[in-house]
Amino acid sequence: MIRTTRPLPDGVELRAPTPQDAPGWATFLVEAQQETYAGRLPADFAVRGLAQANVVGLARAFGDPTHRDAVRRIAWAGERIVGVAATSDAPAAWERELGLVPPPAPRELDRLYVHADMHGTGLGAALFDAVVDERPHYLWLVDGNDRAARFYERRGFRHLDEQVETGPTWGSIPMHRMVRS
Repeated sequence: MIRTTRPLPDGVELRAPTPQDAPGWATFLVEAQQETYAGRLPADFAVRGLAQANVVGLARAFGDPTHRDAVRRIAWAGERIVGVAATSDAPAAWERELGLVPPPAPRELDRLYVHADMHGTGLGAALFDAVVDERPHYLWLVDGNDRAARFYERRGFRHLDEQVETGPTWGSIPMHRMVRS
């Protein structure tokens, strides 16, 4: 079990994901994204999102702790995934492909999602603390996700004055980066 400076909600365990966690991680992530961005994503987002999740590649990455120097954590409440978080060296391949380089920081907070029934319990903060270290980091934020914006602002992130469209899987909704130096 991963130790964090913040207390975890009762019954929640935080640990590094294993290759066996890859299908559950992918499913949880897509469901959390659908919930977070309800009404903004295309109708086929779940199908396309899971297809693009590349569960085999994810399992391989989970088995290689040095993959892009990633730090990943998965939160379990009993047999149920209730949160995921990941950071890695930047930039990601898709950012290079789109010419979104150089990145504004050497590390990227790739993922941080908490199940809605765990909002307000401190799990998001515990996941954040478990994957984000003192180095500068950036993240991508879908425009209009005010709850997440406030969360990251409280942790020292500031919005960059830019706007990029998400890809077709996400319905080309606008997003921008936040950075913490």
